[in-house]
Amino acid sequence: MTALKHLFLSCLLVTAAVAASPPPRDETAPAAPTNDLPRHFRLEASGFDNIVSNGFGKWGGAGLSLTWQGSNRVLVSGAVISERRPAMIEHMGTLRTVINWSKWFYTDSSISGGGSDDPAGFFPRIRYDLTGNVKLPWVPGLVFTGGLTRLYFGSPIGGSIGRTGVIYYWRRFVMQANVNFNNAQPGDHTSKSANAAVQYGEEGRYWVGVSGGGREAWQTLTLTPQDVEFTSYSASVFARKWLARNYGVAFSYDYILKRTAYRINGMGVKFFIDF
Repeated sequence: MTALKHLFLSCLLVTAAVAASPPPRDETAPAAPTNDLPRHFRLEASGFDNIVSNGFGKWGGAGLSLTWQGSNRVLVSGAVISERRPAMIEHMGTLRTVINWSKWFYTDSSISGGGSDDPAGFFPRIRYDLTGNVKLPWVPGLVFTGGLTRLYFGSPIGGSIGRTGVIYYWRRFVMQANVNFNNAQPGDHTSKSANAAVQYGEEGRYWVGVSGGGREAWQTLTLTPQDVEFTSYSASVFARKWLARNYGVAFSYDYILKRTAYRINGMGVKFFIDF
């Protein structure tokens, strides 16, 4: 289980964890509060089931999130998630804020955690995320992003992610690409990874999209710590559909391949209501 825990840390380092701070508007690309969104709350309930190879069994769970957008300048969301794995149940909570500081700059920050103070825990004990986003006035729709993530598990396990990337809004498309600079502790083991996503749709009607990424590094904890680096790939597809003006459903499929370790096939479903 300890080795698998570090594989989970690796997954966090590559993806910058969607589960810890799910975007309220869509599934792939974070966006600043804008005038095209009415002032509203969004309540979202989710369930997921993952089948993990190599005898790791099924990982399933549920989550609940509430998002508030009080103006076109501020968005706040909170979420809780519970996951059941063989012989283990863990819970995690997160609080996220998106603030438009000016016409050309906004930040996306979150704090999450709840995992046990145990090196074998899967959820981080505490996690911080901060991203700054700069809109270019001479290139409409183009946003440059940069940020930092810090993760703390049970001592001595931790990690950090420095990232840079771009988001481009074009017609009904949202395209995003990031390069991540990962550091896993103990051992100060560094690696690079990349991920990209594209989605198409319109808020209030539907969204569909795909995302993927790869490469990571992790460290095992044995009697003698060993640094291990291997190739990893992930891919996701999703669809979100409004069934009426103020409610709808979303479905997702995730595939994660940890070469020489395990693979995950995951399905998720969500129901949301705007009010």
